[in-house]
Amino acid sequence: MKKRIAFFIGFLFGFSILYGAITGEQILKKVDERMIGEKSPQDLKAVMTMKIMSSSGTEKVRKLKTWSKNNPGDKDDWRMMKFMSPPDVENMGFLVRSDDQMYLYLPEFRRIRRIASHNKTESFVGSDFSYEDMGTSGFAEFYKAVLVEENDEEWVLELIRKKGADKPYPRIKMWVSKQSQLPSKMEMYDEDGTLWKVMEEKNEKVNQYWISVKIIMHNKKEGSWSSLNMDNIKVDQGIEDEIFTRRFLKRRVK
Repeated sequence: MKKRIAFFIGFLFGFSILYGAITGEQILKKVDERMIGEKSPQDLKAVMTMKIMSSSGTEKVRKLKTWSKNNPGDKDDWRMMKFMSPPDVENMGFLVRSDDQMYLYLPEFRRIRRIASHNKTESFVGSDFSYEDMGTSGFAEFYKAVLVEENDEEWVLELIRKKGADKPYPRIKMWVSKQSQLPSKMEMYDEDGTLWKVMEEKNEKVNQYWISVKIIMHNKKEGSWSSLNMDNIKVDQGIEDEIFTRRFLKRRVK
């Protein structure tokens, strides 16, 4: 029986290559190209609104400015976020230089905290996004992808974490828009195989680029959700490297 199954899988794999059917790995590479590769903006800046809704219905709204810079070939994009309001988070900053270089500036203590690997699943400033969720965007380096469903508008991928990859989600189910080649929805599972989070994304075209302009993260374990909405998006502005430094992380921004 095992030999028959192995033969059947091998036959399907050979058939897909022979007739040019797209594979899950190829689709995931397309996603990475849009997010951090050659088909993403050289840089981006925007005003962002974060909404946090607790399971009891309590709402918090936060405003921040965000900058990002694409480094094709270097695997990691750079990100800087500076909170503008409300007063309890004003001037707080978050810097991402790579998957293992994340820094949080706490103005109350005038201190920069490096986010250790084992802390990346912690809540990002009280939201349903974790530091990991707010980090760099690539998937292909860390996950193997299999195409499990397809229709006229979307591909559906099953992502399995590669051995040794430092990622909190061992399994992700990802819906990829054929138009934007970006995820429109993701289901993230924990180590026990339980559904942990569901992320929904709205993608729009800004100049020649497809960009995720709104993200909603549902925490299925907590019954809460948070959203990020980007406005005043500007791309390819020639943002200086100085923005993505610990010196700028401590700077007050208006």
